[in-house]
Amino acid sequence: MLVAASVFCFILFAIGLFYLREEIAPLQLISTRTLLFSIGFIQIILFITVCAWCVGKPLIYLIRWINRLSKGNYHSPEDHYRTPSKNSLQEKDYRYPYALFKELFEGMTRLSEQLYNSETERLNMEVKKQEWISSISHDLKTPLSYIEGYAHLLTAAEYHWTDEEKRNFSRQISDKTTEMKRLIQDLNHTSCWSVEQFPMNRKREDVVNFLRDTVIDIANHPLAEHTQFSFTTLESVYMMDFDRTLLGRAIQNVLVNTAIHNPPRTQVICDLVIQENSVLIVIEDNGVGIDEAVLKQGMNHSGKGIAIARAFIEAHSGHMNIVKVDGDGSGTRIEITLPN
Repeated sequence: MLVAASVFCFILFAIGLFYLREEIAPLQLISTRTLLFSIGFIQIILFITVCAWCVGKPLIYLIRWINRLSKGNYHSPEDHYRTPSKNSLQEKDYRYPYALFKELFEGMTRLSEQLYNSETERLNMEVKKQEWISSISHDLKTPLSYIEGYAHLLTAAEYHWTDEEKRNFSRQISDKTTEMKRLIQDLNHTSCWSVEQFPMNRKREDVVNFLRDTVIDIANHPLAEHTQFSFTTLESVYMMDFDRTLLGRAIQNVLVNTAIHNPPRTQVICDLVIQENSVLIVIEDNGVGIDEAVLKQGMNHSGKGIAIARAFIEAHSGHMNIVKVDGDGSGTRIEITLPN
């Protein structure tokens, strides 16, 4: 199109100069060959300038855009759009000469968006993996403390345990060793993730019996021997879908925190209430309470037990709330709401 326009302009200029040559005396002193050569030379300069503007400018713009992508900047520069009016709801219009390469710029825009989404997904995945690794590293301390406590009891010279008690200790150590192996296996499988959320394995189970067993298990924890645990509910059986492993680790983290952060003889009550569209789990103690600054730090730090518990609850589409029981800061109440 540019070549045809250049030839057309060359013919018009030539015809016009021939007519002007008869009217302007200085032009009569220039030969026809020189005039045609001059017109052709000017046309070539204009043709190169127009081509450089129509082709070179978008090409340089694309090169700069690709350099931005190579440096991790996936946002479209948008300099190739006209400035739309504030009330304009229409699609953005392309400026010239970028409008000549509209399809190419639309493809580059889609590529930038895909790269940005992929990078965002990758970063979110890394954050989730780090949270998962931190939670497993933290939760490994719980069965390890069981093993350490029972091993200390078995080797204590001042106690003489019966064979039945020794078998019970050995059974507890074996169970916690199996739990540690499972946690380590989960840690090894972290690199195989293909989704952003924690690996969920929901099954329909009795949440009443599950919570009762969890409270009993923590009550037998060596670190909780001076803490009084109790479980209350009006329901004998209630079936719901949940991940036994993740929800168990969440409840264990909360119960263990109430034991290790409160003085001896602290009373901890775990209550289960079935509501219309949700299940409410309330864990309340009469201990020393929790400072707001410490609570805020614990809730935001991915390696803390409270943050881990909250992450597992939210993985079940639930919510966890922590409040003080009394105004003077005595006691802590943790409310866990799960959809049923």
